[in-house]
Amino acid sequence: MSARLFFGLELPVEWKRSLRTQVDLLRESYVRTAAWSNPDLVHITVLFLGMVDESDRASLTEAGHAAASQLKPLRITTGNYGEFSGNRIFWLGLDRQASDWDELMRLGELVRQAVTERVRLDLDEKRFRPHITLARKLAKWVDVKRLPPPTRLSTVVTELCLFESLREDGRLVYPVRERFPLGQWGEEPSEAPVAGV
Repeated sequence: MSARLFFGLELPVEWKRSLRTQVDLLRESYVRTAAWSNPDLVHITVLFLGMVDESDRASLTEAGHAAASQLKPLRITTGNYGEFSGNRIFWLGLDRQASDWDELMRLGELVRQAVTERVRLDLDEKRFRPHITLARKLAKWVDVKRLPPPTRLSTVVTELCLFESLREDGRLVYPVRERFPLGQWGEEPSEAPVAGV
């Protein structure tokens, strides 16, 4: 038995509500595509694993804990829209200055290292590029500089998650199968999460 899995960061409900409003505006007037992401499912993929045999799940759990334990919770703040024209993907990026960017990139490296040390998988070699996928299969190139500026959203992520990608009653869903806490909170009250994850 196997499952389609990926490590990622869960986003707060407040972000999903805001992104739904933003997507509705973009869909009406700016971006042509037939494949918009469901705002209720948006997340940040850290490492896509593909089909994984159930016998490797314990090793993935070890990998998740090993990577997450080395970093403290991460502040992330949304930035600008962008696109991967080769894949026709439209996305919302993160603001590097307002996010814990170096630590976020380190998380991507730690997860990849922890997984490759424990499980034999054919992983994508592309470098981790934190983003939120809003649409796929763009009908044409989007001039992102002409789009209305995205709403600025900020939160502190406290967990790395192991998601499964599957269909239930014909609908795509990404249930969280395991959660791995990121380090421990500091002593300053200001380090508490802005929005729960």
